[in-house]
Amino acid sequence: MNPIVGWIIGILAVVLLGTIIDLLMSEHKMGKYIRSIFAAVTILVIILPIPSIMQNGINFDNSFIIQNEWELDENFLTFATRVRLNALARGVEAQLASGGISGTEIRLEGSMQNQEVIVYSARVNMQNASITTNITNIDKHSHVQGLVAGYLFIDRGLVTVYGEPQGQ
Repeated sequence: MNPIVGWIIGILAVVLLGTIIDLLMSEHKMGKYIRSIFAAVTILVIILPIPSIMQNGINFDNSFIIQNEWELDENFLTFATRVRLNALARGVEAQLASGGISGTEIRLEGSMQNQEVIVYSARVNMQNASITTNITNIDKHSHVQGLVAGYLFIDRGLVTVYGEPQGQ
């Protein structure tokens, strides 16, 4: 937290606490002493940080701006993009499974642009895959590469297929 913001919050907290206690206290003889104590505490909260502020100086340009706002936005966008890419990969795995190629592991790399997922590359691990369709006379890697590229609407060159299916 910015030191200036923390200082202001401290002042407001002491004033608020003093006001609440003053409202709870009725007109007892102790009331004026408690008000005096809270007035002194409020003055101390205001005065104590001043020497360190004078020593270190204040940059008023950044005093009330959240410094990590852009970093938080970037982290959220990265997380949201990863979630969408993972969901898209699970969808491609389901499409392959419905076509008789189950157990593949797909890893997508990409980004978001104008609310659209742009896929830069796809890696398909076929090591744990099992193929139930009759594709014995064709290159399985090339076949899967074409299917994945077609599902994702990307160039075949962006799809890498590795690993041999089990029992094939």
